[in-house]
Amino acid sequence: MNPAVQDRAADALTRLAATLDDILTLPTGTLDRDDTDHLTRTLYTLGNRLDAAKLHLLRRALEHAPESSVVDLLATSPVNLSRTLARKDVAAARHTDPSTSWDGSIGGLDGDRGSLARTGEALASGDTTLAHVHSAVTALQSVPTPLRRGTVDIEVQMDTGEMVWTTQRRADLIDGHFAVVTGTQPLSTANQLSEELLTRLDPDRVDRHVRDLEPDSASRRTLTFTRRHGMLRMTVDLDEAAAVVVRSAVEAAAKPLPSAVEKGTGLGGEHDTRSVGQRRHDGLVDLVTTGTHHPASSTDPVVAHQATVVLRATLDDTGQLQPGTATADTHGPITDATVRAASCDGDITVAVMDRLGRPRSLHTLDRHASDNQRLIVAERDRGCIAPGCGAPAWACHLHHVVHWADGGPTSIDNLVLLCGRDHRALHAGRLEARFGEDGLPEARRMQRDLGKLMTPGPWTRNDHPALLRRTRELARALEQGDAPG
Repeated sequence: MNPAVQDRAADALTRLAATLDDILTLPTGTLDRDDTDHLTRTLYTLGNRLDAAKLHLLRRALEHAPESSVVDLLATSPVNLSRTLARKDVAAARHTDPSTSWDGSIGGLDGDRGSLARTGEALASGDTTLAHVHSAVTALQSVPTPLRRGTVDIEVQMDTGEMVWTTQRRADLIDGHFAVVTGTQPLSTANQLSEELLTRLDPDRVDRHVRDLEPDSASRRTLTFTRRHGMLRMTVDLDEAAAVVVRSAVEAAAKPLPSAVEKGTGLGGEHDTRSVGQRRHDGLVDLVTTGTHHPASSTDPVVAHQATVVLRATLDDTGQLQPGTATADTHGPITDATVRAASCDGDITVAVMDRLGRPRSLHTLDRHASDNQRLIVAERDRGCIAPGCGAPAWACHLHHVVHWADGGPTSIDNLVLLCGRDHRALHAGRLEARFGEDGLPEARRMQRDLGKLMTPGPWTRNDHPALLRRTRELARALEQGDAPG
């Protein structure tokens, strides 16, 4: 290394170490909550940039030593990475090399070097995490080899509105897509979009994982219910074919809630306080309840009609639902929050009584959206409106922004789509929804700061539906060479 460069790098690292020592030795009470929040987010963002610097040094190391030697370096003291993670870091260093324009070469010493340079730029600017980069590298390596090479002719709309054809390298299209996804989406949503791309490019990839189904397993399938300690225990034995479908569906529905912290701060990752078992429970319930909705389009899953649940509530003198009066058949008293959440959507009949207990009305048809209303709302929202959520329209509830119990109309300009977990989050006070000035829905999560105080985050539009469309268009471009630029 040039002595001047070596001295400058050593000086910078010394100053960085001194700064970290200052932070590590801050006495109790030095910072207030706002200072702590700001410094924490700043350090995590700098941590992303530090990861980019480490990848840059790995690239320099690969100039002088084979990959196996660099992996050995990371897997020994004082770094002590697992060899699996060490190999991921080395692969990420190659893929994100900004000095190399990838030529489509796959495999070999320099194979794929520079193939995700734009994604690496997002890491270097602190806008994404190393975990996102690892995910992008894994997804890229799963793209069929022929679709990663060469060029495609795509249609581009110019500023004048003129449509022209231009030639683009497939590698640039893929890298640009991953750069946008990793720079804007939580890790779970980025993984979901990658899976969407890979499935469309190779529809049989999932089926190839299921082989040699046990011939007699279907004959042993069973489902039993047992009441235990005030709860209902469900025991199920699935044959392997059914298990693949059910487990995939439950695990997809049980993804952790996105972090309330804004994307790109480095505090990304998941911040869901539910256990894995609780998430699977909620996911299963969501599949059962949302699977009863009418499909949003002819391509959405065909679903069954759910059993009717009857809730009873009493009106007060003003005609509003009287707090603490709601009950459910076969269950007993329920909370006001439960009746509000349950009466948003689904086939639930609310029998309203007057103060003497006489039936006043059955709130069913006037509360339920028509099929046309559901289709229009699904076309407008395209999925759950909560920031960072990737639930599709068919898997969502219809929610009244101005609640039905408070006189809110069942109209298109008062209905939005929310998935089951975000619907519960809204009724629990952890999410808010409204219509913006342009008449389109937006939402904000309640952010929990380090002082455990809940403060509202920014009002945002969920850009997952747009990224999903972009992902599908990219798949079409790679396959047919015909997609928007």
